[in-house]
Amino acid sequence: MFSTDLWTLGLRLAGAFHLVTLTLACFTPIPPDWDKNLAALPPIHRRFAIAQNLSIGATIAVLGLISLLLAPELLTGSPLARTVCGATGLFWLGRLIVLPWLRVQSTLTTPLLRLGYALLLAQCAIYAAAYAYLALRPAL
Repeated sequence: MFSTDLWTLGLRLAGAFHLVTLTLACFTPIPPDWDKNLAALPPIHRRFAIAQNLSIGATIAVLGLISLLLAPELLTGSPLARTVCGATGLFWLGRLIVLPWLRVQSTLTTPLLRLGYALLLAQCAIYAAAYAYLALRPAL
C-alpha cells in the first residue's frame, strides 16, 4: 500500500501523537469537577478510578514509545510485530467505542473542546484502522 519508509514515518508520527494525546489529557477539563466527584466516592471506588486512569495513561505511553522507537520492527511482519500492532489497533478501537458511550458532549462547552474531542475520535479511528492493517496485511 505505502512504502516502508512512509510507514516508518507514519508509525513514528503516531508514536509522537500518542504522547501528545497523553500530555493534552492531563490538561483537559473532562469530566468537570473530577476532584470533587472523586472525593465523594468510597475509597475503593476512588482507587479503582485512579488505577484505571493510570493504566490507560501507561498504555498510551508504552504504545507511543513502541511506535516511536521501534517503528521499523513493527513493519517486519513477525508474529510479535503483528501482535503488538493488533493489540494497539484493538486498544484504539476500544477507545473509539467507549468515548461516545461516556456522553461527554454536554461538557464540551467551547469550540476548542469540541474540536479536540472530534480530533480524538478521528485519532482513535485512524489508529484502529492503521494498526489493524499492519497486523493483518500481507508481508512486505
